[in-house]
Amino acid sequence: MAVHMPITPLGASEACDRFSHSLISRAFTQLNAAVALYIECERDLEHADCFDPAFLSWSADAEEARARVLGLAATITAQPVMRASDKPLKRSAMLTRLLIESDSAATFTSLLRLPGSHAELFSCCDAGAVGARVQQMLETHQVQLEALADLDEFDDVGTHWPDDPAAEMPEPLAVTSTL
Repeated sequence: MAVHMPITPLGASEACDRFSHSLISRAFTQLNAAVALYIECERDLEHADCFDPAFLSWSADAEEARARVLGLAATITAQPVMRASDKPLKRSAMLTRLLIESDSAATFTSLLRLPGSHAELFSCCDAGAVGARVQQMLETHQVQLEALADLDEFDDVGTHWPDDPAAEMPEPLAVTSTL
C-alpha cells in the first residue's frame, strides 16, 4: 500500500500576501536611493570651498547624481501604470522632477506643498503587503523631498541678491575740497 504524500506546499492554494514589484515600484526604489545620493552630494558641495582641490570632483558627482535622479524620474513617468498603487509613485516621481527643475523658490515651495494639500494623490490606500510597502516608499520619499528643500541650491537667488546690483549701490560720495 502506498502512503499519500502531498507534493503541493502548504499555503500554495491561498492568496499570496507578499509584495512583488511592478516596473514603476522597482524604478521608484532606485529613485529613492538616487535622491538620497543627490542630497548627500549637494550637502558636500555646500560645505566645500571652490578653491578646494576636491571641489571639481564633488561638483561632477553632484551633477551625475542629479542627472540620475532626473533620468529615473523620466523613466517612471514613461512607464505604464500596472496597478493602482503605481499612480502615487508616478505622481511623486513627476513632482520630484518638477522640484529639481524649478526655477524659483516660490515655485519650489508651492510644488513641495502639493503632497500635504492633496494627500489622496500622493499616498497609497491599498490594503495588504503591496499597499503597505508602497506607502512606506512614499513616506521615505516625502522625507527626502523635505531634505531636498533644505539644500542651498533650491534657495531663490533673488531673495539674497538684487537683480541689478547697480540699483542697490549707494550714490558715490562727492568729495569737495573746502580749502
